[in-house]
Amino acid sequence: MTDIYDRSKALAARQLAPRSQGGKGLELTLRRTVPGEYDPDTGSSETVTDYAGSGLRENYRLEDIDGSLVKAGDVRFMISPVLLNGDDMPEPKTLDKVLFDGQTYTVQSVDPGDYAGVACFFYAQARK
Repeated sequence: MTDIYDRSKALAARQLAPRSQGGKGLELTLRRTVPGEYDPDTGSSETVTDYAGSGLRENYRLEDIDGSLVKAGDVRFMISPVLLNGDDMPEPKTLDKVLFDGQTYTVQSVDPGDYAGVACFFYAQARK
């Protein structure tokens, strides 16, 4: 039997799904770069992993912009807890990239909607 937290996660996933799937969100990609071993074929020592998900973007209100933590031009994403393939979305981390609507943003901070250990959504403050 599912509990209220599992139902909340499922509701958020439905609402934040792309519009093409009946939700109110758009597709986005969470891009995570982690250091790794040097690969002579690519000339890089970083591993890039993309997670295909969905969510909403909203601008901060003027009274929320303080010039230090929240700067003009920052946006807030509400990210679905579920990837497009049905797996769980990993929690975004600071300096991850969000590719959304043709633009790339860098995650500044994350506020998970985590209830009783169930991630129902993620709020991510991001900057171009």
